[in-house]
Amino acid sequence: MHQLSIVLCVAVVAIASASYYPQRAPAYHPHIPVPTPGHTVIDDCTCFEKGNYYSPVSSNDCRSFTQRTAFLPAETQNCPYGLQFDVRTCVCNYPKDTVCPHYCPAPYAQHAVAGPSCSQNGNTYRQVPGTHCKKFTQETATLPPQVHSCPYGLKFDLKTCVCNYPKDTICYT
Repeated sequence: MHQLSIVLCVAVVAIASASYYPQRAPAYHPHIPVPTPGHTVIDDCTCFEKGNYYSPVSSNDCRSFTQRTAFLPAETQNCPYGLQFDVRTCVCNYPKDTVCPHYCPAPYAQHAVAGPSCSQNGNTYRQVPGTHCKKFTQETATLPPQVHSCPYGLKFDLKTCVCNYPKDTICYT
């Protein structure tokens, strides 16, 4: 009987302790794109659907977009009159429902040299112009460039091919 009392006391203390110490809430990561049925948002300038990557052409108010498929050059297409390409839905949409990014990289042109770069493990990296080196592209000989962002407070460093502290980075863009 004495052992049962001890077991019950330990159980009550464990239950009371569990309710006394608050549980940590799961971390919220707003920068992680949330996939929706049919397509995935990669970043502010790219969505993926049915094996293709799509990006708005921001230089013409997103009235056109590029479609890229592995091993093929990018193809530019126009939205129907009055519509803009919307990365969030991966389709042309009404301007009032679309956010047109201020800057997206130009369509990929095979064998084009676009400023300084570095290479590592078969990938070529370049700083994205106009982003103060906070963004960079990664591409291979057969796949178009993908835009990536450095973690907060870091800039892309062409000397080391990684995001680095600004004091240690030369920013060409």
